[in-house]
Amino acid sequence: MELSFESLKRFTADASHELRTPLTALRSVGEIALRGNENEHELRETISSMLEEADRLNNLVSTMLMFARAEGGSANPVIRSLSVSALCVEICDSLEVLAVEKKQQLTVSGEGDVSLESDALLLRHAIMNIVHNAIHYSPREAKIDVCCLEEGDRAIIEISDNGPGIPAEHREKVFERFYRIDSARSQTEGGSGLGLAIAKLSIEQIGGSIQLREAGQQGCRFRISLPLNCSES
Repeated sequence: MELSFESLKRFTADASHELRTPLTALRSVGEIALRGNENEHELRETISSMLEEADRLNNLVSTMLMFARAEGGSANPVIRSLSVSALCVEICDSLEVLAVEKKQQLTVSGEGDVSLESDALLLRHAIMNIVHNAIHYSPREAKIDVCCLEEGDRAIIEISDNGPGIPAEHREKVFERFYRIDSARSQTEGGSGLGLAIAKLSIEQIGGSIQLREAGQQGCRFRISLPLNCSES
């Protein structure tokens, strides 16, 4: 109980800090606009900036509500048959525009069609967050691959990149909520430190596991393992 209470206190403090950042930005931008004599173009830029912060705030609140529902037992997975390979192709297609902007190569590989019984929304949420992170933090012209395969009675999804990688001392903590390797950079780039925590929670909700493994001299390799049949989880 004591550990749970401390965890709740830490989560509340971190969440309050995260919510304060976009709220402060909204107020600051608004106050500056009221004091100034902006023309129509400058006012449009001010409103656009405020809308971006509002969107960031909305996404953060939605994510926190998802955590609350999942831990409260009200987020019941909807299990159905689905193609993991097709899901990965769909995700990469939707994120391709971000990779193209950085001249990155985003590919899907594997051993034919891999299918299983799972919750498509939770699985999509997890893979989407990891691939988005890979695109976001990898340098220009990086290579990012999403590989789908079967190992016995498990479906394996590996997302790898040849970006800067994650130092060994951080690898056990990257799935913690609000954890950042470089807090200053993440705040500047708009990250909340929740992406990998969401991925882990989503995968665990459908009976799977996720690990960060070595990827050679540089880069990251996230390995998701899921039961092919939900009854085996």
